[in-house]
Amino acid sequence: MESHKPSTSKDDLILNIISRKIKQLPESDRNLLEYGSAYIGLNAAFGGLIANSLFRRILNVTQARLASSLPMAVIPFLTANLSYQSLVI
Repeated sequence: MESHKPSTSKDDLILNIISRKIKQLPESDRNLLEYGSAYIGLNAAFGGLIANSLFRRILNVTQARLASSLPMAVIPFLTANLSYQSLVI
């Protein structure tokens, strides 16, 4: 049986290079990398609220309830935030 060691030195080298490159970026670009998931998540939440309002007007729903607006903001925020963090970061 052969024991395979993970290539931690190669991984450490790559992470070191990436962290140095990130530190060289201007402040605005670093903020976009750090808080990009929140920006995209808030944009998705606003889109969900706008869609909720549009559908309520089209379907002539008269009772405005917070319980129906909350999922239309929270679910898009969470999915956009999680997908950004898993795919980009």
